[in-house]
Amino acid sequence: MTTSKRLFTNGRIFTSVEEDTTLHEAMALDGNTVEYVGSSVEAERLYSKSGPIIDLEGRVVLPGIIDAHTHLIMFGSSFTKVNMLGLDASQIQKALVDARVSRPNAEYLCGKAFLFDAIGETPHRRILDEVIPDIPVFIDSADLHSCWLNSKAIEVMGITADTPNPVGGEFVKDDQGNLTGLFLETAVADHVWPYIASLLTLQDRLNLLDIAFEAYLATGVTGLADMAMEEQDLQALEEYHKSRPGGIPIPVHAYWIVSPKGTPEEHLETVRNAASHRDRLARLDSDIPLTINGIKIISDGVVDSCTAYLSQPYADASLPGPIWTLDQLKSVIALADSLALQTAVHAIGDAASSSALDAFEYAIAINPPRPAPRFRIEHLEVVSKASIERLTRLGVVASLQPVHADPIYVPNWRKQLGEDERCDRAFPWTEYHVAHSHVAFGSDAPTAPHHPFPNLYTATTRRSGIDPKLAPPTDPRILALDRFNLKLETAIRYYTAGSAYSLKVGDTKGQLRPGSSADFCVLSIDPFADGVETLREAQAGVMQTWVGGKRIWSKSITCTQIEDERS
Repeated sequence: MTTSKRLFTNGRIFTSVEEDTTLHEAMALDGNTVEYVGSSVEAERLYSKSGPIIDLEGRVVLPGIIDAHTHLIMFGSSFTKVNMLGLDASQIQKALVDARVSRPNAEYLCGKAFLFDAIGETPHRRILDEVIPDIPVFIDSADLHSCWLNSKAIEVMGITADTPNPVGGEFVKDDQGNLTGLFLETAVADHVWPYIASLLTLQDRLNLLDIAFEAYLATGVTGLADMAMEEQDLQALEEYHKSRPGGIPIPVHAYWIVSPKGTPEEHLETVRNAASHRDRLARLDSDIPLTINGIKIISDGVVDSCTAYLSQPYADASLPGPIWTLDQLKSVIALADSLALQTAVHAIGDAASSSALDAFEYAIAINPPRPAPRFRIEHLEVVSKASIERLTRLGVVASLQPVHADPIYVPNWRKQLGEDERCDRAFPWTEYHVAHSHVAFGSDAPTAPHHPFPNLYTATTRRSGIDPKLAPPTDPRILALDRFNLKLETAIRYYTAGSAYSLKVGDTKGQLRPGSSADFCVLSIDPFADGVETLREAQAGVMQTWVGGKRIWSKSITCTQIEDERS
């Protein structure tokens, strides 16, 4: 007799239910949902005759990680790019030469993750031309808000010194008016990305999705939010859903990117287009949803290249404005809200987050009352206490990425701000917890390694989850930031229940409790017993990933399944 029931015993099961810190021994599933969480004695009394018994052998079980902010196909493509993280100019040159040798037929080369403070000099096309003059080279910065190009790449894209800067971006020039090869903000998003995308076939995109989904499943991720959806990427996801057995393996909640280029009416038409796709996808018959949750607006840049929208100047006295004006934000966000689309606003600077909150309040005021729209602000790296209090009052989700505070990135971040009082409140995670804000955690992959557990490690320690060789800081001002570190239980909730709430699926996802979807991961490490240092290892410590009651990824057979003869 077949049965849809399963019983897991002898485990350490964290539910992510608020105020529940117990590590439960047992969990029973009925098909794709959780039916019971509690003690093994009670579970065996209720379920031992109902179906298979799986011995977890003392392992930790967490609700499936939900990555609340990622870039799916770009993440897949990051595995094919030359890694420049932490390299100086000469090391970058060597990495490019080595890549050219290993890929002699390559028509172009892509790199990733250069750091401004590691290069040792200002990025310039000359450095790249010295070693790769004949094919295009594109190197993303670690935050993806800048791209470094050689002369051939600039040539094939048709950019010249006379090409006007796009709204919210810059083709950087030297004192003589010549292009340096450094492109910033919308010069990247509206020019480099579309050009590189044009070089990819549909099959290329499907292959990149294979890479991305495998990487996510191997690290316990059971759902995600794609934060820059466009037509060609949606086409690839729909084709993947149709052509791959079982379709996409985990739910994908997409946010349609709205570019600042074009006219105000074109901005509004992009929003309507997102709603149209949302309605069409809602008619798909699938166990694993592919949905359009809302729209994404990039309202400012990043601290690392002095393009985030701040209320006070940077250390170099510069004070750039926003990518979107407040009036533009109000118009687009109000329309999206009226169409029941969430809005996620990238706002790293304090002035940018304040402007986003103004626009949210405007939409709330002019649109008919409805259930909480769950507006989102992404990143919030420089943020005032007043904005945290305000976003909490408005029910706005703080979508945070602890990896951005990794010590490998922070020195340049602090340098750009001038080590002033803003650095004394860098990434103030506990302030959201104290204020009872809605918080979601994400990776922002591929701006940094996607692994959720090193991300959790940084959130609980402020130490590097990327480079464990980095020595602990000794600067008292940096050590004082430990007051913003989160407890492990809170950080996990933000990456599970908090992320589920942000995607409007919190009723069934992100927790392990009766009635919730049976999405979870089984770990070979135990940060609750052995300390958070084990989180550095946990990216390789996920042994199984389950979605909807099905084990869809396994590192090895690690749990003993006992088929009860009575079944």
